[in-house]
Amino acid sequence: MKNKIFLAILLLYMLTIGNAHALDNGKMLSNNSKVLSNDSKVLSEDGVTIPLVADRITNNGEDGAILNAQVVVKNGTGHVFIDTSPYTQVDLQGSARIAAMVASDVLGIDQKSYDFYYIIEIDSPIIGGPSAGGALTVATIAAINNWQIKPGVVMTGTIDPDEDIGPVGGIPAKLEAAATKDTALFLVPQGQLIVNITNITLIRNGIVDHSVNTVDLNELGKKLGVKVKEVSTIQDAVLEFTGHDIRKQSTNKTVFTTDYLNLLEPLALQLANQSKNMYNNTAFIDNDMIKNALGLQNQADDLVNNKKYYAATSLYFQSMINILTSQWEYQYDHEKNKDEYIINLMNTVEKQIQSSENSLDKFKSQGISDVEIVGAAESRIMEADDILEKVKNLNNTEDVIPRLAFANERARTAQWWLTLYVPSGKTIPEDVLKERSGWYLSQAQSISTYTQSLISGYSDMIIDKDDITFVQKEIGHGYYSGAIFDSLRIISSSSTGIKLLGAQDSSARINQSAKTAEIAINDVRSEGIEPTLAVSAYEYGEILTNPFAKMSQYSYAKMVAKTTKSLYSHALPSNETIKPDIKITAVNRSITPITDKKSPAFEAIILIIIILVIRKLKN
Repeated sequence: MKNKIFLAILLLYMLTIGNAHALDNGKMLSNNSKVLSNDSKVLSEDGVTIPLVADRITNNGEDGAILNAQVVVKNGTGHVFIDTSPYTQVDLQGSARIAAMVASDVLGIDQKSYDFYYIIEIDSPIIGGPSAGGALTVATIAAINNWQIKPGVVMTGTIDPDEDIGPVGGIPAKLEAAATKDTALFLVPQGQLIVNITNITLIRNGIVDHSVNTVDLNELGKKLGVKVKEVSTIQDAVLEFTGHDIRKQSTNKTVFTTDYLNLLEPLALQLANQSKNMYNNTAFIDNDMIKNALGLQNQADDLVNNKKYYAATSLYFQSMINILTSQWEYQYDHEKNKDEYIINLMNTVEKQIQSSENSLDKFKSQGISDVEIVGAAESRIMEADDILEKVKNLNNTEDVIPRLAFANERARTAQWWLTLYVPSGKTIPEDVLKERSGWYLSQAQSISTYTQSLISGYSDMIIDKDDITFVQKEIGHGYYSGAIFDSLRIISSSSTGIKLLGAQDSSARINQSAKTAEIAINDVRSEGIEPTLAVSAYEYGEILTNPFAKMSQYSYAKMVAKTTKSLYSHALPSNETIKPDIKITAVNRSITPITDKKSPAFEAIILIIIILVIRKLKN
């Protein structure tokens, strides 16, 4: 009882502080930004209560359990408070954090304008908590809109950051538990109406027997008096729980507008010329990298013909890395002072990075009016600099030259991106970007941890721990836009890993990801903003064949578009309409074949021998 009283007092205190802070926060926003209409809602003090269904541990083993969760949303600063008694595993906490993020994305509101409170009381230890994610998201959306939850509806299913309801285990036991609580409708993830249950029986001396039973949930539901229905997205679930339809229909607008194509085409053609000139100067080098470079150019040419300009630039970029690597390795092999040559290459790369930094500083001097372009440039400069620093600690020359070539070309891509600038008539204050970069990094860290808890055996294939460190470096360097979009890259990879968990047919999920990205891109365009980075990610996803990579690109495109819209809600008017003049630097890539030369002394010796032979013949 004392614990409950303490928790109640603590919650009341947090809500009071949150409301007081919101008044100041609201005044501040009204002075320098446009607040989305949904952010001005009068929120309920009590929030909403929704049933959760989970696996729990009992004396007889695992069983289903019905819990109640109270979700309260208040004006605030983007914090997520989770109160469970007793303490639960990290995946339930991760589910709550994703619920807050997805609810904000779905409603098109700024998550940083709210605080989210999740209060869950558990009467016995539960096994994990990701299956509660879908229901917590529904409750969050209902709390923000002051909607009522229909009685008699229960749901099981994870929530991923891309708004899909994901698969779970133990559904028959959960359905049976729900039936004891007057449940009329039980929602399950799409594709899980029929499930297989593995039964393990201990025979003797540690020997176990396995058997698999197939359960038709429709039939089980009929026996229990409960209707069972599939849902695939959070929008579907909200409709069943509240009766409100928040699904956004596709506008049938193209992702690749004429303006976008006209913006990318000149860059693609310029890179085509650069890549082919480089090849012509090094074609005499007969190795696999040069041959591969030519193949990449041919593929890129085909993409240009099909107006896939960004995808083409990516292949020209890879082609130039191959050519530059071959050129530098060829010259290295013919250098007498090889150590000095490597030092000169490092200096060349460092100068290119500095040139790109100078271009970026010039671009940002009038304010950040195209945050996606700035973010893309910052990320590439930082990556090039990071590679250069690591190369300095390498001893293996075979690794040094390819990495230096990549770093050099990566730095140049920052200048490529700056040429794609589109004036928006607005600038985003640096303090807003600085604050948001830290927040998005925190989100990325949280979701990475959540993903690792779900798919620990494969998480290293999805999440690179160095990615978090890289974002931290960007923030330390003042590259806040780059940090935001690189955090989104981490989140999208984690999201895709969760989404593909247990998926037998990935095509439907890929198509759904593409659709949500398309809607998000056209939504931000309706605000007069061209989301070049988001569209380019979508375009690149179209040419990929690997399901994970393809879906990850679509997820990233959607998140970039939504985040861009959110960032511009804090923008200030700007008079900048003239495109900055950005020069793309290039190093001298003209080399000539090096042939073995005989020394003058050697030639003189040969001549003397010939003369002596002739004299001897005469004698």
